[in-house]
Amino acid sequence: MSASPTLWFVLAVLALAAEFLSGTFYLLVVASALTGGGFAARYTEQLPLQLGTAVIVGLAALLLVTRWRRRLKRMPLPGPDDADIGQRVIILYTQGGDRLRVHFRGTEWDARLEGTPPLPGGSAFIAGKEGNLLLLTLDKPDRDE
Repeated sequence: MSASPTLWFVLAVLALAAEFLSGTFYLLVVASALTGGGFAARYTEQLPLQLGTAVIVGLAALLLVTRWRRRLKRMPLPGPDDADIGQRVIILYTQGGDRLRVHFRGTEWDARLEGTPPLPGGSAFIAGKEGNLLLLTLDKPDRDE
C-alpha cells in the first residue's frame, strides 16, 4: 500500500495556500512535511517510509520555525527613534475587530487600532509596531516620550 506522489504534492499545495491566508508559519511546516512525503513516494512505494520521511521533514521544519520565532522575539522593538512613529496613515477598510488595512508609504499594511476606527478614507497615526503590524492611535503621538 502506498500513496501517490501527486496526492502528497496536492496536499502540500493546499497547506501552502492555507498558510498564505493564515500567516502562522506552522502550516508551512505541514506543507514541508507533505512535500517530503511526496518526494519519498517518488522513490518508494512503502507507505511507512513515506510517512516516516514526512515526519522527519516536518520535525526539522518545526525546529527551524521555532528557532526563527525565538530569534524574532529577542529582536528589540522599535524605539522612539523610529521614523515611522507619528506618521499619518489612511484607513482603507476594516478587517474585523480591531484590525484594519491602511495605506502608508505607497503600499497597504495591516494595522491594529484600539477603539472605534474612523471610516475608510479617514486617518490615524502610527504609535508603534509589532513586526509588520502597525499599531495606530487617533491622536498624533508625542515624539518626546
